[in-house]
Amino acid sequence: MTTRDFVEQLAKSDEEPKFSQLLQLADLETDQIGEFKSAWPSVPEARRRQVVESLLEISEENLEMDFTDVFVACLSDDDDEVREAATRGLSTCENRTVIRPLVALLNDDTSVPVRAAAAMALSNFAAMALDGKLITRDEDRIRVALMATIEREDEFLEVKRRAIETVARLRPPGIVEIIEDAFDSGSLELKQSAIYAMGQTSSEEWLPVVLEEMQHESPAIRFEAANSVGLLGDEGIVPELTELLEDDDLEVRLAAVKALGIVGGPMAKRVLQACLNYDDETLEEAAKAALEHVEFDNDPLGLDLDTDTDPDADEEDEDE
Repeated sequence: MTTRDFVEQLAKSDEEPKFSQLLQLADLETDQIGEFKSAWPSVPEARRRQVVESLLEISEENLEMDFTDVFVACLSDDDDEVREAATRGLSTCENRTVIRPLVALLNDDTSVPVRAAAAMALSNFAAMALDGKLITRDEDRIRVALMATIEREDEFLEVKRRAIETVARLRPPGIVEIIEDAFDSGSLELKQSAIYAMGQTSSEEWLPVVLEEMQHESPAIRFEAANSVGLLGDEGIVPELTELLEDDDLEVRLAAVKALGIVGGPMAKRVLQACLNYDDETLEEAAKAALEHVEFDNDPLGLDLDTDTDPDADEEDEDE
């Protein structure tokens, strides 16, 4: 069955397509992309939404499945929800040809959710720029678009906060003032984004701030603070993260577990191992994943090195 035939079948059928059928839309060749674009507008709006959301779900669960070409084609869909879902589908994309259309959406789309999704989708490219994996022209295009969004006085809150979160990775001139303004704005949402951005800068100057915000009355603030502490701190902040394991909010507890995995070291490892005995299956699974992260950092080559040696035990052995 050709791609055109499959899409036309989607338009005519009353039955929801199975995931196995949608795999036909992965890794399309150039001629297949053309067939998809030609037939896609004939698919009813509700079905288009359903298909793109399903592709997004498949791609999140199966990283080897690549629907990039379909997502890019759907960026020009007439329906806001289809464009938003397609934009979210590009959040892990590393193909630099996607940067220009994402910037265009951020600058010009009529839908606030689509523009916010575009700002978030650019985050992965910002990380690539930080690692030297983007040419300067692409990095400049991303930074200019994000800064223009942040500086626009009548910008929508959701778009602005997502732009702040992403541009923090690029650490442009003025980022400290941008974060401080968002933090002190009086908006809980902007404060969340400011704390998130603090972590993305990798600047230890923000560590005292995020440590203090781990005690905030809002679970959303404590959640962002825990995540940022994991990116900014070292083993010295393990006691503070350990306290969050008793937080009333599950998402905050899970953020603390994840942060412990990022911080690593013998102390964090012992705390995570203790989490395996908690009567909380969700927390236990998160602790297992965090421990795997710790083990990988300790022994990335899989040489089975003994990296959890207790210095005090060594001293005791010498005394004997």
